[in-house]
Amino acid sequence: MDLWKRFLAKADSVLGNPNSPQFIVYTGDLPAHYACGEGCAGCYLAPGDRASHDQDLTVILTGLRNLANKYKKPLFYMPGNNDALAGDYFSFADSLQKTPFSLVPDSSNPFPALNINRGSTQAPCMVSNPHPQMGYYSARPVEGLRLLALNTVIYNTCFTTVDGSQQGTDGDTQMAWIAAQLAEAKAQNEKVYIAMHIPPGKDAYSGKSMWAELPGQGQSWLNTFLSLTDSYQATIAGILYGHTHMDEVRRLYNSAGKITEVAVCCPGVTPQHYNNPGFKTVEYDAASKELMDFTTYHTTLNIPAWGNRTYTFSKYYQSPAKTSIFQRLSSMSLPDITSAMDCTYTVRNGPAPARDSIAHGIEVMWQK
Repeated sequence: MDLWKRFLAKADSVLGNPNSPQFIVYTGDLPAHYACGEGCAGCYLAPGDRASHDQDLTVILTGLRNLANKYKKPLFYMPGNNDALAGDYFSFADSLQKTPFSLVPDSSNPFPALNINRGSTQAPCMVSNPHPQMGYYSARPVEGLRLLALNTVIYNTCFTTVDGSQQGTDGDTQMAWIAAQLAEAKAQNEKVYIAMHIPPGKDAYSGKSMWAELPGQGQSWLNTFLSLTDSYQATIAGILYGHTHMDEVRRLYNSAGKITEVAVCCPGVTPQHYNNPGFKTVEYDAASKELMDFTTYHTTLNIPAWGNRTYTFSKYYQSPAKTSIFQRLSSMSLPDITSAMDCTYTVRNGPAPARDSIAHGIEVMWQK
């Protein structure tokens, strides 16, 4: 937990700056990795085997709450695959319908959204939380902006339920909710950020799709999501994700091969995949809410404190002033994006490992 303490201290210094972030988005994976058995089901933790896992989750959630409370910043959490009580890639609620939030109860300021105006429609506030045990919801961090906080662990090939639900039904229900939220936001002239843990598209490490296609499913979840990002391109101002531990960007396409959205990844604090520990702040345009730049704060394991190392999107992607991340990435060739991303993919821990084909992860294409 020494690295986690170093992260909290650095995040504290960032939040303590005069020009500090307006709100915090935590894209999942409370750093609580543990050894698994074979196959997806091999990560299951029986109730009697959860003490260490529960303790890790408690420490991380408590640290996040204390950090957000100190600066009275809204914090929005979304589930990662490591976060379920029953283990890696399991349903957010366990067989007793308990979620990780049961470990850190606080009726006055409960997860998943901290330091908001409860029972109010004035930002920051909750907008929709139809299935708390599923882990997805929407909120209004600032006026004119709606945040869709998704549980995309549901869409992964390894997702396993222990809460009595079914993956197909869970995924379809959430996707229908996403469509309804986008329609409502458009009708209310709001811009939307979509935040999640596991992104759509391929994993640069394995080259395989990270979202499942279920037998008899009909249109895949990926194609449904890409249809929505196409239909609501003018409403969606940014997509944020985590999971891969790397400093990535992605381009999303519609069925005609046109770029409709771009997605920005937050790297991992834990160096599980040849990455340096990192996190980032993102700048957005106050009027359009478009993402304009990001700054990644990174460190190494061989120093006692986090330090002051940073880099920006605008530097490595050579983005001109007043150019949004979407505009810059849309105008670049795939080789140019790949070259730029190779400089930061490992969070400045050297070039991408030979095992990773980073170009695989950039282009999120329609499945035919």
